[in-house]
Amino acid sequence: MDGIINLNKPAGISSHGAVAEVRRLVPGVRVGHAGTLDPAATGVLPICLGRATRVVEYLVELRKGYRAAIELGVATSTGDAEGEVVSRSDVPLLERPEIEKLLQSLTGVQRQKTPPYAAAKHRGRPLYEYARRGERVPVKMRTVEIYRLDLLAYSPGEAPHIICEVECSKGTYIRELAEEMGRRLGCGAHLHALERLFVGPFEIGNAVSPEALARAAAGGGFREMLLPMDRALEHFEALSVPDTVVNDLRAGRAVPWSRLEEAGLCRHQPGSRMLRIYNTVGHFKALARIHGAGVDMVLKTVKFLASS
Repeated sequence: MDGIINLNKPAGISSHGAVAEVRRLVPGVRVGHAGTLDPAATGVLPICLGRATRVVEYLVELRKGYRAAIELGVATSTGDAEGEVVSRSDVPLLERPEIEKLLQSLTGVQRQKTPPYAAAKHRGRPLYEYARRGERVPVKMRTVEIYRLDLLAYSPGEAPHIICEVECSKGTYIRELAEEMGRRLGCGAHLHALERLFVGPFEIGNAVSPEALARAAAGGGFREMLLPMDRALEHFEALSVPDTVVNDLRAGRAVPWSRLEEAGLCRHQPGSRMLRIYNTVGHFKALARIHGAGVDMVLKTVKFLASS
């Protein structure tokens, strides 16, 4: 039971709760998620099972995409719709080009404050625990990148709101982005609704609901819901090697790059230092990294992920 579930998380359940539900369906199997979604948010939540839990660290590094609804003129204590309203302000008259200019100004590399109600930890405790108790903690800053921020719609009615799509790096807080829009417009804002559209290659169009998982488990078809673990590693180059090399990598022995070149397996040095390793019939085996350069270049195992 090794693979990844592309779960379409519904609102009202935490990422931890989603993992607990999968554990209930497949008891005795290791389960972990890649990239936390707030309980109120919906959408793609990759859940790794068995040996696939060992690729979580690479999965969380991938780009993420969201569709966000941001209400203008209302600021909340948490930066989202779950918090208490702390201020209401008139929203300036806005035209679409003005909003698009604002969104464009928020793209690129930037320093972002971690919201006080975030799940990020301080001294082993989530920040939201301190916030709920009224305790102050040092402001945490992180560097993130907004690759794309597109305006989908703007409704200027009684509850003015913007709907946009965001493509961003790991660690980006969309509610902090919403609050920054409110600050720049001078009227306050909060994240009203959020749907995650993708995490790397895992997209909302192919995500499965918890109900579908439960039906599959009850009917003995749960395994068919699993995607192969190397789906999370497609951003690394692939290399096919004979069983003798696979055996060396399984045993933790370094493989001279010259040996692969002499066998005609590699005619040029890959652009990526990390490689997906397959045997000659296409079965995924391991992650390996190139070390050294020139005649000293070798291939060493990072993680051997196959059962045999």
